Amino acid sequence: MEEKKVSRPLTFQLARWHGFIFSAVFLVYGGVKIILGVLDRNYTDLGQSLLFTLLGLVLISFAYAYNEQRKWGWYGLIAVNALVVVFAIIGYSHIENLVLLVISGAVLYALFSTQTKQYLFRER
Repeated sequence: MEEKKVSRPLTFQLARWHGFIFSAVFLVYGGVKIILGVLDRNYTDLGQSLLFTLLGLVLISFAYAYNEQRKWGWYGLIAVNALVVVFAIIGYSHIENLVLLVISGAVLYALFSTQTKQYLFRER
């Protein structure tokens, strides 16, 4: 007898795609900065670019684990979005920080929603 596949709730999917897109931004930014620094023979900001790339790899691992319904991926996405909210509140004078605050707040709501928690933490 085949097991009925449970469809993913919208809140789960929104948080998942935000995690992938957010981490891709860090990966692309860090990678492009590394490539441009090497091509320009300007190695002054190479450490910062490597840090952005490493951070992007960690974030993509959280997003992938969340996609695979691992609890540590859920906790990782919560921690990342909570840090974004805290840093956006600290630098609230810039409009970009307010946009990040709203987006990360909405993702935190999606992560803590009943549908997401029921789907993620159901008995397997």
